[in-house]
Amino acid sequence: MMRIWNAVWAREWQLLFRQVQDLLQPLIYFAMVVMIVPLGVDPSDDALGLVAPAIVWIAVVLAVVLSLDRLFRDDARDGTLAVLLTSPTPLWWVLLAKLGAHWLGLGCLLGLAAPLAGAAYGLSATASGVLCLTVLSGTLGLVALGMVAGALTVGVRNGGVLVAIILLPLYVPLLVFGAGAVATVQAGLPATGPVYLTAALSMLYATLAPPLAAVALRLSYD
Repeated sequence: MMRIWNAVWAREWQLLFRQVQDLLQPLIYFAMVVMIVPLGVDPSDDALGLVAPAIVWIAVVLAVVLSLDRLFRDDARDGTLAVLLTSPTPLWWVLLAKLGAHWLGLGCLLGLAAPLAGAAYGLSATASGVLCLTVLSGTLGLVALGMVAGALTVGVRNGGVLVAIILLPLYVPLLVFGAGAVATVQAGLPATGPVYLTAALSMLYATLAPPLAAVALRLSYD
């Protein structure tokens, strides 16, 4: 089983860095949202600081949704997904490797970009650090939920809109706790609770997502 895990992991990383546009597109979208939204609010430092956590987290959510199209696109196109469905290796194990590779590729980049965006909004070093932690942990849950939605719509033409409709309500708890952790720091209170809740939700979603996505893929192909 570890050989299959390593093969899937290596393939995901090759696809991730071979098709650089798939990696850069969500980051560019993240940067555009972060830059454009402040144009419609009070440009003072105090006002920007108050809305910064919400804006950055909304940009993260939208960037992740934009990236979900590639989770199963290449596998479905070249027949790899059909082979995995008939393989004796448990499908959830393969999907767990896919989830980990996709999260490390995109989640870590967004985790590094988020505090830079926060600093540009005038967040303190402590608030920017908490923002980095919540985005790093929260993107795992965002990608995990996206895997399930992507598996449900893998056979649907133009399924990206349907994925967004399914996911955006489910993303609300992570967005609330992630942005709320930074707001708690800004209020001078410890952010341990919201940070732990964000990480716990992500771990729960990451645990449930591979088996649920495996069932969804089998239903989609039956």
